[in-house]
Amino acid sequence: MKTLIVYGTRHGSAKKVAYRLRTKLPGEVHVRSVMKERIPPLGDYDTIVLGGSIYMGKIQKELRQFAEEKETELLQKKVALYICAGEPDPALLERELKDSFSEKLYDHAVVKEVAGHEIHMDQLNLLEKSILRMKGVKRSTYQLSEEMMDHTAEKLADPHS
Repeated sequence: MKTLIVYGTRHGSAKKVAYRLRTKLPGEVHVRSVMKERIPPLGDYDTIVLGGSIYMGKIQKELRQFAEEKETELLQKKVALYICAGEPDPALLERELKDSFSEKLYDHAVVKEVAGHEIHMDQLNLLEKSILRMKGVKRSTYQLSEEMMDHTAEKLADPHS
């Protein structure tokens, strides 16, 4: 099995998830930033994982555009989708995940997960800090889900999914 993980991130959470998934998946696994690196041809891979972080309610524009441009190819592959998001409302988290990708791609994906989130107050600008403080967040937090990563790896390794 050959897997490509393509991620977009603003503060690094989606990148951390991508590299952790890499260690959990069988076979050859490549990781690429859609924002900083050239993405290899999808035809070289059996499985594609797309992941990004939600910022101001939306996933990275570059990841969304990549998924739209490559949708026909992606629909011929085993696909997993994940987001990193800190919204406390599970229904809103599910909506953010679903809205991050086209309906066809979302429905096609064998795994769709919310990977949790991280907040590094020292990396945020004044506006970002102010918004989080209004929501009651005053400290850095780490809430990435190892359970989600294990579940994603299991589903992708299963030849019947």
